[in-house]
Amino acid sequence: MLRNVIRNHRLWKMSLPSAASTLRHSFTRHNSTHEGAHAYEENIHTNSSSNNSTYVEEEVAKFRAMANSWWDIHGDCKPLHSLNRLRVALVREGLIQSGLADPSRVAGPVPLTGLNILDVGCGGGIMCEPLARLGATVTGLDAAKENVVVAELHASVDRRIADKITYVEGTIEDHAAGAEKLYDAVIASEVLEHIDNVQLFLDTCSSLIKPGGSLFLTTINKTQTSWLGAVVVAEYLMHLLPIGTHDWNKFIPLQDLHYMLESSGLDVQLVHGLLYNPIANRWHWTSNTCINYAVHAIKQV
Repeated sequence: MLRNVIRNHRLWKMSLPSAASTLRHSFTRHNSTHEGAHAYEENIHTNSSSNNSTYVEEEVAKFRAMANSWWDIHGDCKPLHSLNRLRVALVREGLIQSGLADPSRVAGPVPLTGLNILDVGCGGGIMCEPLARLGATVTGLDAAKENVVVAELHASVDRRIADKITYVEGTIEDHAAGAEKLYDAVIASEVLEHIDNVQLFLDTCSSLIKPGGSLFLTTINKTQTSWLGAVVVAEYLMHLLPIGTHDWNKFIPLQDLHYMLESSGLDVQLVHGLLYNPIANRWHWTSNTCINYAVHAIKQV
């Protein structure tokens, strides 16, 4: 069906009548990614001058509306729950390999004991809770109050983690302005594609990380394949996510993210591609980064 959508404009209109014109215009207008760091640098300076905040009300509203479904493993957040198998492991192994995790606890059930982690855009706490079970002290930050309420309520049920997680409402800029400590690691999973001024976001995350600490990201590349896979197929054809969840124009080309991280004083340690099998509801690591990818970067000492 996807092949016919691409090749036949008429069938495209029949399949996606309410969105065809918008999607076609969006993709045609932004059909290519930036050509290297110089092109991106010009673009980011333009954006920074007009927007000194990462907050986008329309994007926050999307996730505010999901407040009651964060912990429904069969609902809209089903892929995120499945993604935990890989992204929690990414954080765990990254912190162990970077030497931040306590060597005496690495082989035990709580290898992240003693580490302070900030999860930016935490939603209902899907990632905060497993990190707390690994021993970390976790701060979950979200711009939607409704999500914070849901996260707090869910964590309070489990006494093993209730006192290890603190949830805070606000943006990354708000949090940095009042921060009283630096973190061993900051996580922003499936967040970059929903904010404005990505460079400001990364700069602010970096300012909250201890020298030698880690930043972990998962996001979506800006390619033709990601437009087809993450927007057309995932939202309009297979309904894996609500229509409108993603705006392809906000996706981040991998080469641009490399440049931005370096500008924020962060050295990229590894990049993994992520592949989702919707039939099995299972994510896999892959060398192909054309749609989803994960990055581990370390703050320069």
